Amino acid sequence: MNSRYYIKKVGIAFLTIVVCSLLTFVLFRLMPGDIFDVKARDMAVSRGIDFNEARKLVVQMYNYDPDEPILHQMKRYYSALFHGNLGTSMTNSAVTVNDIVAYYMPWTLFLVSIALFLSYFLGIWLGSIMAWRRKSVISGLIAGYTTIVNAIPPALVPTFVLSIFAFGLNWFPVQGAYSMSVTPGLNGPFIKDVLWHAALPIFAYTCTQINSWVMNMKGSCIGVMAEDYVTAAYARGLSDKTIREKYVKKNALLPLYTALAISFGSMLGGATYMEGPFVYPGIGNQLGSALGNRDFSVCQGLLLITTTATVLASLLVDLIMPKLDPRIRREE
Repeated sequence: MNSRYYIKKVGIAFLTIVVCSLLTFVLFRLMPGDIFDVKARDMAVSRGIDFNEARKLVVQMYNYDPDEPILHQMKRYYSALFHGNLGTSMTNSAVTVNDIVAYYMPWTLFLVSIALFLSYFLGIWLGSIMAWRRKSVISGLIAGYTTIVNAIPPALVPTFVLSIFAFGLNWFPVQGAYSMSVTPGLNGPFIKDVLWHAALPIFAYTCTQINSWVMNMKGSCIGVMAEDYVTAAYARGLSDKTIREKYVKKNALLPLYTALAISFGSMLGGATYMEGPFVYPGIGNQLGSALGNRDFSVCQGLLLITTTATVLASLLVDLIMPKLDPRIRREE
């Protein structure tokens, strides 16, 4: 393994981020429909003023000039980005994308990291059981669960969870990250309240994600079990536990590391369909609101964060995988 491998991976990652930022910038401005015309019509009707006058007022409110050439906009955007400024909200000039990320990202990180690792570890555990005990009753039960979960649209899961545990049984709060009655800080009541509010979103997200990990782990394990070195391990008289843990499971996990890193990076953008129903103050909820308001500045700033996190997570795996899998070193 030489330095060219690492230079190539870093170069590809940097190029990917640049291309994604360019595509995001251009595509948002090519979206069909003009939000300024829609807002201007509503304002013209509500205030009884001329459409053109209403449009001028809407443009001023949005802190954005739709008639400015796209190359000028791009120059301003990348100049600000070079200085660490992700942009300013079009609907509220007092709010910057940096402020949104600073306040809402910790909540998303908290929610997503717990849900992702819960679904990952449960998924690989259940998936390995399905692969190892393919004809058992428990394997059939796990298969039935994955079939049912796979048939339910992920966006409906929060509705079911809220209907049963929040509105029906009244065990958990309906929305928010913590109660207004507690004092934020590193104190017991606040931490307990935050975990109480996060329980339902974490549960809902885990339920929707665990299915993919189960099936991926099962397929990976079955593929590894067909390898010659597993057959040789049986011929040497090794116990089932040793073969399962040291030969099958260890090697079956290698492809899932990349998937885990990419999932974590992409989830930093927040699960809009999860945070929205619970009114959880995360990045996904903010992205959904910005899309609804056609706030390009916020959307492209948050998507840039998500893209960068996903690419960097994938790059990290690419850099450490040669240490975990000797076959990659030989290929390179």
